[in-house]
Amino acid sequence: MNELLTFRGYVVKYGFSNDAGWGTGTFASEDNLKQHMSIKGSITSMDKKTLYEITGYFEEHPRYGKSFNVQTYRKAPIHSTKEQIKFLAGPAFPGVGEKTAEIIINHLGDKAITQLVKNIELLNEIPGLNAIYIPIIKKGIEENIRQEGQERLRYIFFENNLKTSILDWMDNHFDQDNDIIESIFSNSFLSFAKDKEIASFEELDKVAVHFGLELHSPERIAYWAWKLADDFLFASGDTYTNKDYLSRSLMRKLKIQDTELLFEGILYAKEKGILKLTKNRIYTEESWREEQIIADNIIKLNIPTKNANKEGISWEINQIEEEIAYENKIKDFKFDEKQREALELFANNKLSIITGGPGTGKTTLIKGIVKLFNRMSGTEDYAIATPTGRAAARIRETYKKSYATTIHKLLEAKELNKFQITQNNPLNQKLVILDECSMIDNKLFASFIQSCDRVRKVVLVGDANQLPSVGYGNTFADLLELDFLKTIKLDTVHRQKNGNGIVDLAYKVLNETLEISDLESMSNVEINFDYNNQNTMNKVTEIVGQHWDDLEKRANHLQVICPMYGGELGIDEINAQIQNEFNENVKDKKKVYDRGDYRFVVEDKIMFLKNDTDLDLANGDVGKIIKINYDAIGRLKDVLTEFNDKEILLQPKNFSDVKLSYATSVHKTQGSEYNNVLLVIDSPKFNSGFINKTLIYTAVTRAKDKIVILGDSDLFFNAIKITPPRRNTTLIETMLEKRETNG
Repeated sequence: MNELLTFRGYVVKYGFSNDAGWGTGTFASEDNLKQHMSIKGSITSMDKKTLYEITGYFEEHPRYGKSFNVQTYRKAPIHSTKEQIKFLAGPAFPGVGEKTAEIIINHLGDKAITQLVKNIELLNEIPGLNAIYIPIIKKGIEENIRQEGQERLRYIFFENNLKTSILDWMDNHFDQDNDIIESIFSNSFLSFAKDKEIASFEELDKVAVHFGLELHSPERIAYWAWKLADDFLFASGDTYTNKDYLSRSLMRKLKIQDTELLFEGILYAKEKGILKLTKNRIYTEESWREEQIIADNIIKLNIPTKNANKEGISWEINQIEEEIAYENKIKDFKFDEKQREALELFANNKLSIITGGPGTGKTTLIKGIVKLFNRMSGTEDYAIATPTGRAAARIRETYKKSYATTIHKLLEAKELNKFQITQNNPLNQKLVILDECSMIDNKLFASFIQSCDRVRKVVLVGDANQLPSVGYGNTFADLLELDFLKTIKLDTVHRQKNGNGIVDLAYKVLNETLEISDLESMSNVEINFDYNNQNTMNKVTEIVGQHWDDLEKRANHLQVICPMYGGELGIDEINAQIQNEFNENVKDKKKVYDRGDYRFVVEDKIMFLKNDTDLDLANGDVGKIIKINYDAIGRLKDVLTEFNDKEILLQPKNFSDVKLSYATSVHKTQGSEYNNVLLVIDSPKFNSGFINKTLIYTAVTRAKDKIVILGDSDLFFNAIKITPPRRNTTLIETMLEKRETNG
């Protein structure tokens, strides 16, 4: 066990820091301000002018050298004459030297600092004290008083192993007002904090309990009921749970066997509006409200517009066909029957819903819809949006004037699921088209649809057979089941040039009619089934090596897709193998950044994993590392990257949202298209139902020119026989009830 040591001094400089409050810095000794040591830990709230007492231990790092790991810190107590003189001559009192400090201490005695805290005007009575120092000392003492309150709370957090990043967040949002912060901690803190993404719910609960929330109080049980229900929704994709499941979960989590006590907590949650109980279902307040918002606004949009002249619309469509034929250099281009029907539907309705599989011309139809709207309205005031940056980029690649963006950018996201475009500040575009709608969860769709009051026409496009959203809900698939909504299913396959078998493969997977002989005869489809994982890995790297030069030039030239992150053929292992084998920069330490178990190297292909408005990056954006910059002592300063043809400087903290993307998950590739896809199927170490028909279908439809399927053949053929269970949602029921009520 490391020996705990204590030092007194000042923070003179900060280095790296992250959003959780962890960071590095330089610490100067109280006795000799020129004597420095490197420190690290939850230290980013330490003030540079405050004298601290830090406790921790020394560590040696092979790259960064020796540093002191701070376990606790507090404002240093000042007792002896020497300590008081050092304090008054320290950084908190610029310009005050030891001689001036001695004048003050000699006059006021051993408890000089305590006396000045009580009555700062005593400075005016000290003979021989130069008046120019009085305002400097007054300011320093007042700052010392302010710090006392803050450090008391911080010491409580350290002593009780509470997450100091929570206190950091509160300090930043309440101007370090100790009284307000402590009052919030002591009064319904979980109610205040649950939606604010301050820290994990478990850490918030620890703070609430420490500051007085009783372990078995209805309030605590209620918020844990909300938390466990919310976790279930995100794990299952359902929009509700039930009393039996929630009660059992609460019993396990809170170790409460008294059912009456549990029901008191659940009823408290109902009374406070954080859970909604109806028809033997339990919703979180958010999941209930989102379904209501979607239902109300879809019904409001589902009205016919003034009927357009049928002959006139037909003539306009004919003209659009000629334009597309010219622009795309397709001789005698014609919309198929269902595409024409979709255009006519669009012309006569405020809301249109279009679904279709691969190769059915959804993007071409979107182009036709925009052109038809421009001709009908005389305006080009439209927006096309998708759930991910890659999906938007793919539309822009094939339809350059689409100006496609992400839904988060369309709604002007400030942070995760917090938007400036709202019901009270709605969208101004006259036409809005959402593509890849199967990927949109209830939360995001509700935010979008309630902002459409001023929009003349809304078009929803997607493939209902693809994987549903990562978040809960099944909005697109649910809407397609409602007969009273205006929907079109595209069923003519156009993407069959040169006998491309990828589309055939997708539909055979979907219809569960695929046999191994089909795979052997399909053009553009190659199989390399092998039960030996090392053989499969060797084949993956062999194929990547054949395409490496092209992959370096175009990120979408080839993509390895895996169902899982872990395992011998998981995403992380394949990424590490490709990086180590093909990126020659791994040999140059200056071009390598090691972060925990992950390594990032100049020229690596990377993916950003969240929407970040400050960086102008969207979840799923793919880029590469241009340059890794270290400071003079070898610590990471920043990393220059390129995303979407723009150079973007990432800070160390941003790398918690960055992954290598030579290989990635099926979900992360949704909305994207690649010239070549390697689909690697590995035997899972958990429920095999995770790899199912929908997942295989979604992966296959990412390939444009060629797909290679590798790995376990038994798992592959078993997977395409597994239909994933339908998510339990009540959007359909809610809309039918509302429609009946509204007549």
